[in-house]
Amino acid sequence: MSDVWTDFWGHLTGVIIVVIMFTFICIWAWAWSGRHKKPFDRMAQLPMEDDMDHYGATQNARAKDQQP
Repeated sequence: MSDVWTDFWGHLTGVIIVVIMFTFICIWAWAWSGRHKKPFDRMAQLPMEDDMDHYGATQNARAKDQQP
């Protein structure tokens, strides 16, 4: 009886690994498809825009402080 359960769990583990690998490859292919390039490029620029907003706000505050 224990050989049956060992075989069952071995096959089940194999099937789960194959499903997980297939899911990973599908997500990877979806993310790298050409139609997602524009939104992903835009999202990649968001941290730089935030830094520029902060830098610009800091410079504006200093300029206002220095006005007579």
